Amino acid sequence: MRYSLLIVLLLLIKQGISQENSELPFIKHLIDKEFFKEAIHLIDHDTTPYGEQQRDSINYYKGWAFYSLKRLEESTQSLLKVNRESAFFSKSYFFSGYNQLYLGNYSEARKIFGEMNIRSEPDLSLLNLELGGLEMLEGNWTKSKELLDKINKENAALHQQVFALQEIRKEHETHRSKSPVLAGIISGIIPGSGKIYAGKTGSGIASMIGTIGFGFITWENYRKAGITNAKTLLFGSIFAVNYVSNIYGSVISVKIIENEHKNAIQNQVLFQLHLPLRNFFE
Repeated sequence: MRYSLLIVLLLLIKQGISQENSELPFIKHLIDKEFFKEAIHLIDHDTTPYGEQQRDSINYYKGWAFYSLKRLEESTQSLLKVNRESAFFSKSYFFSGYNQLYLGNYSEARKIFGEMNIRSEPDLSLLNLELGGLEMLEGNWTKSKELLDKINKENAALHQQVFALQEIRKEHETHRSKSPVLAGIISGIIPGSGKIYAGKTGSGIASMIGTIGFGFITWENYRKAGITNAKTLLFGSIFAVNYVSNIYGSVISVKIIENEHKNAIQNQVLFQLHLPLRNFFE
């Protein structure tokens, strides 16, 4: 009910905006006022026979509305319909490429950026920044450095992002990756050492004391009462569970730490790639 009333209200506002036989001015008004869902609804139900230039504007507005609603795949589909001759072409394709970077579709992003066929500044420097970030996200750090080095040093608008991405690359180069396999092996030899290796010293020491403690208790009961004794079986079972779970926990701990590092790098790169797009086109 509220949605219907809002549509009616917006249609009334429309009468004061334009009397032209076109929905474009009203669609733009909705986008400017951040009524993105309403703009998409109007575009989808608009039967006006637009020319090619106007259709480019419609596709851009729809793509931008989807982008603002975080519906990035649909945003990309609309933005890529914008023709090269349109004033919205560069913005549409840059944001389409970024959409795909954010979604993790790196090959699709590379294809979109390649189709832009940019040869001149300042767009060329912006393209190299986005491609440099793409190489970082794919783990091609040497290639990313080559692309960042191509960026025009006099382009003050990108200076901060280039510096930030270079710092991210240095952070990656100094990061010492930990091996889940190694964590599991050393935990099998000395319980708890794998978690200490992963950086969880407190948890590792607790695992070490608990596992070794149950091991000694099991051995004492075995030595005094034999393997069939109830206490031997009970403490032996507890020891076995602790021993195995300690190895598994060490492996998982290292995997979590490495994934957190990877995700942190990814988020930092995406943030630095997004900022200049907003600054360039708004």
